[in-house]
Amino acid sequence: MTSETNNYLLELTQPEAEAILRRSQLAIIPNGSVEQHGPHLPCGTDHYCIMAIARKVASGLDGLLLPFSHTGVTPFHASFAGTLTLRQETYVNLLLDTAVSVINHGVQKILFVNWHEGNTTSINYAASQLQKEYGVTCVVAQACYITEQLYQGEADLTHAGALEVLPVMAYRPDLLKLERATNPSPYEAAKEVDALRRSKSVYPILKDIRQIAPTGWYGDLDIVSEEKAAELVERVSGEIITAAQQVFERMQ
Repeated sequence: MTSETNNYLLELTQPEAEAILRRSQLAIIPNGSVEQHGPHLPCGTDHYCIMAIARKVASGLDGLLLPFSHTGVTPFHASFAGTLTLRQETYVNLLLDTAVSVINHGVQKILFVNWHEGNTTSINYAASQLQKEYGVTCVVAQACYITEQLYQGEADLTHAGALEVLPVMAYRPDLLKLERATNPSPYEAAKEVDALRRSKSVYPILKDIRQIAPTGWYGDLDIVSEEKAAELVERVSGEIITAAQQVFERMQ
């Protein structure tokens, strides 16, 4: 991606926002969460991760990037202070109300970009309701899973590991305290339970992140660098731009 434009609604004037909607009829909704991420990452990690990526996606697709709730659905982390969680029905209603606001101004396509796995059920339900009631086309991009696929063999998608450090480093490096990352939970045990949780066939519904990582996080930071941070955001956003264009075209 070369020239990057600012398509973030909070930072645009009304005529600028309206012009984007008229050109593309596309709205982009970023989805993250507020939850503990160990002693070295901010509690807003998932929000910063998705914003780093979504801003580039919005520029690349010429869609209007909407402001949305920092807080997601994350009761899984609630045993740690610093975690905020919404009820699923609250999150769905926030998604619906936000989307309808721009549908009323001509939006025909909505792209949900998500970093937090706990939001997925709510996003999928809201998207299906929007399509049913308003005739819009909804597409979901799971940025965290795309990151996992792109960096397979280099790093695993672990809670507060390298693949979550890197987008924060690209977007808000001032919030990192990597020197405090001294207490990761045992890796192999954590990875085994995490794999069970993410299975597509038979999986447990875990009550608490401590069942995976007693210290609240696991993973390593071996690949972390400023260069890798910039690379990750470019690669993941580029992948989403290409795939979303193809999916929207196919769904027309």
